[in-house]
Amino acid sequence: MTGREAMITSMEKLLGLGEPNFVQDWYRKRNGAAYNGNFPWCDASITWAAVDSGNYDTVCFGIDWAYTVAHAARFAAAGEWTPMVNGITGSGIGRGDIVFFDWDGSSSIAAIDHVGIVTSVSGSTVLTIEGNTANVCARRARYVHDIAGFGRPRYKTPPAAILPTVSLKHVLAAQKADSAGAQGSAKYRTEGRLLEDALKAKGLLAAKWVDGSLGTKTTEAYSEWQKAYSAKHGLHWTGTDVNGKAGPTSLKALGTETGLFRAVA
Repeated sequence: MTGREAMITSMEKLLGLGEPNFVQDWYRKRNGAAYNGNFPWCDASITWAAVDSGNYDTVCFGIDWAYTVAHAARFAAAGEWTPMVNGITGSGIGRGDIVFFDWDGSSSIAAIDHVGIVTSVSGSTVLTIEGNTANVCARRARYVHDIAGFGRPRYKTPPAAILPTVSLKHVLAAQKADSAGAQGSAKYRTEGRLLEDALKAKGLLAAKWVDGSLGTKTTEAYSEWQKAYSAKHGLHWTGTDVNGKAGPTSLKALGTETGLFRAVA
């Protein structure tokens, strides 16, 4: 998993970490003896989290960072830097942004002292996770005076889950054929199983009947689901709308409600 939430999750793994620590060891192994000893590790923690979360290219531009000034300058070079000159609300700072601090209150990149990641913003307060803050990784509340600016990584949005499809045409054919056939016969077993898994998830079909065969037990369960769904949403379905036979509206609704399949014609 990559993206903003993965980055924050990786930073949360570091909470409570003191020093010396494994992030320093990790950074030293990658970058050499210049990082021997108890070096400042706020940006090394951002680098570690970026690698851990699959956001190395997005957050770090494929470079390890320990010097916050250089990291902020790289965001600026990429057109991803916002100086803190319009206040918290005016700046648009938000969750997942890489926030840089100047304890003297300037918005100058050259004066940056420290870095963290934003977890949320509440009014004039920016909530963060920061490595090497009072020698640990911790959550902090920060205010406009201390924030020089922030980099906004172009996080990749995780792809939406690709759901399997269930064809209405196939379900109707299976409901007709399976009910008339021998016990357990299934005309479209894979799609039938998906439909039955959805009914099982709703607590309407016992596991022993989830076999891909759309026989009488599945039809009864589908009817119960139609009635419950109609009542829940005030649809007033009656007659053939609740007789246990699939229709385009009910099949789509069952797939959407359970998140287990996508209905197609």
